[in-house]
Amino acid sequence: MFNKGKKNMEENLQTQPEQDCEATIAASAGKEQYEAVCAERDALMSEIEKAKTEIKSLTEEAARARADYYNLRTRVERDRERDRKLAAEKSIEVLLPVYENLERVCGAVEDRESSVYKGIMMIVKQFLEAMCSLGLEPIPTDGAFDPALHEAVSMEPIEDESKDGHIIGALRKGYKLAGRVIRAPQVRVGKYIK
Repeated sequence: MFNKGKKNMEENLQTQPEQDCEATIAASAGKEQYEAVCAERDALMSEIEKAKTEIKSLTEEAARARADYYNLRTRVERDRERDRKLAAEKSIEVLLPVYENLERVCGAVEDRESSVYKGIMMIVKQFLEAMCSLGLEPIPTDGAFDPALHEAVSMEPIEDESKDGHIIGALRKGYKLAGRVIRAPQVRVGKYIK
């Protein structure tokens, strides 16, 4: 008889819509079984909701961790580049006076064909190339005067109107490092006088 009731219950479950399922179980299995099944179903639904909440929380946490990692990596790269530029700038500040003193020595030598002069000139050229590899760029001191790049030491009268506002001589060389002026060249600027 129990098997017959079970068979009828299975047939009813297959043929009736899902809404009638609870009523069928309640009628055929008894109220206590029905309540036990409902309690178990409610417990499982509660666990599913908890699992969904935990998945959502973990997904958000993973997204935040990914964003934090990206931001950290970007900040580290930016700091590394800044430190590299700062180290290059400090090195250039220390080496630039030595380079200029070597240039002055070359300027003081009268015999341009001597091996000492040629040797010092090779060292000066090599020194400049080494500083350029650190990002140093000489600022040109010919053409029009640019107050953003050049430091005007004097204004001198000239007769050629086309040279008005142009550099006519340099007193000290200037340099840029990574696009930023670290020392402006001191120049003389021509002023046309009628």
